[in-house]
Amino acid sequence: MLIKFFKQHYKLLFILLLLLLGIAIYSNTFSSSFHFDDGNYITDNIAIRIMWLKGLWDFFPSRFITFLTFAINYQFSKLDVFGYHIFNFAIHFGSAILVWWFTNIIFTTPAIKKNELSRFSRLIAAFTALIFLSHPLQTESVTYIWQRCSSLSGLFYLFSLCFYLKGRVLQTGDSPVSKWKVFYCLSLISASIGMFTKENFVTLPLMIILCEFYFIKVNKHFSWKHIVPFLVLLLIIPLVLFFTKPETVKALQELAHQPINAGGSYFLTQLNVLATYIRLLFVPVNQNLDYDYPIVKSLINPATLASFFFLAAIIIVAIRMFSRYKLLSFGIFWFFLTLLPESSIIPIEDVIFEHRLYLPLFGYSLFLVSGLFYLFKCKKIRLIITVLSLIAIAYSIMTYERNKVWKDEFTLWNDAVKKSPRKARPHINRGMAYGIKEEYDRAIADFDKAIEIKPNSAEAYYNRAVAYKEKGDYTRAWQDIHKAESLGFKARPNFLDKLRSASGRED
Repeated sequence: MLIKFFKQHYKLLFILLLLLLGIAIYSNTFSSSFHFDDGNYITDNIAIRIMWLKGLWDFFPSRFITFLTFAINYQFSKLDVFGYHIFNFAIHFGSAILVWWFTNIIFTTPAIKKNELSRFSRLIAAFTALIFLSHPLQTESVTYIWQRCSSLSGLFYLFSLCFYLKGRVLQTGDSPVSKWKVFYCLSLISASIGMFTKENFVTLPLMIILCEFYFIKVNKHFSWKHIVPFLVLLLIIPLVLFFTKPETVKALQELAHQPINAGGSYFLTQLNVLATYIRLLFVPVNQNLDYDYPIVKSLINPATLASFFFLAAIIIVAIRMFSRYKLLSFGIFWFFLTLLPESSIIPIEDVIFEHRLYLPLFGYSLFLVSGLFYLFKCKKIRLIITVLSLIAIAYSIMTYERNKVWKDEFTLWNDAVKKSPRKARPHINRGMAYGIKEEYDRAIADFDKAIEIKPNSAEAYYNRAVAYKEKGDYTRAWQDIHKAESLGFKARPNFLDKLRSASGRED
């Protein structure tokens, strides 16, 4: 009787399992404070407070939809973090359901439905979704409120792919034309919305081509007519950035002339970063919000050469696995393709961040789960289920533990300082956290360390001035203010007024 009930309601029961597991592993984050860039984009952002669409568009046009969700959050809960965390969790939960659905759809496609793994499609889809949901690398995209842009982009990316692949499966079958066209239109709508969540959404048309090549194409004929509208969508983000010229574009233009991109340094560094990402996927230990990652100047570097050959070997293996192990091959190319905008030649100030793995993690999840089925040749199902269950449990425990670090600004940056002791930014941010706790001597010690590491850090001088002011050491406060201003930092007028009033000076 129980088995019959499970078979009849397994979809609902699995969704409930995903929900309960997700709530359990993220239950200690719903009161976690705002962090890092949350200040610039949420707590200090006037645009989300007035709920004026033009204001949201002018602020960050290429992420208009993301900021619209923050504005909706603000209308309902102002700056109460609970509402923002619930919204972020709902996005992640929705993405996990879409991962489950997408994997199930893959097994109905012409090229995969007769695959040896097809009879275990429900198990593979379920565990792929569980790994995606529970992996500790997802914490930065879910618990860090601003990184909603990564998870929201992933949600619409998966929506569009699910609708597209479902429509194409219906088209290749005997379904009415009107039915598959509905899914096709829903895919285009999802893609159009998703283009305004985060710029890395631009890889969607290429992913659709990949899906066609892996799952729909069963002969030499390749049809482009369904793909062309998505290729046209590729123009959206470049055109928006070109005509609006927001601060993000200006920052990229300035970065292109900095040493990080000289002689292809960014690309060479990304070879190592990609290898690090792969290590983190399989062994997610020593996670860090702010990695102190070395910039590579030349390919003639043992670690970089090793990364190059390692990555090249993976791609060659993926190509060779195409015919017999399509799911493994697809998972590998999914990983590389979804990382392409941020881990290639386009320079970004921070070379590595864990939130960039949000969408690539589906490729890893599919690879891991289907790989175990291939490895054991689908004969030891109980063993496979046991191993995957233990992995999901281990990931869940690690996620819960990692989320403890996100409790507040001090716990987060104290962790970052321990792991990146020779990087200025963690010291600056921990110093600011000490300042909030009114532990000004410790704050000053952190700012001193940041200045030692990075002598031209205007931010460190300014924040040390704030700490000196609170201690009543106005002479040093003014010295640091002048130093910060000489480095191009513009102090807040209200702070200068308070310092003048407290010190009795007119500087």
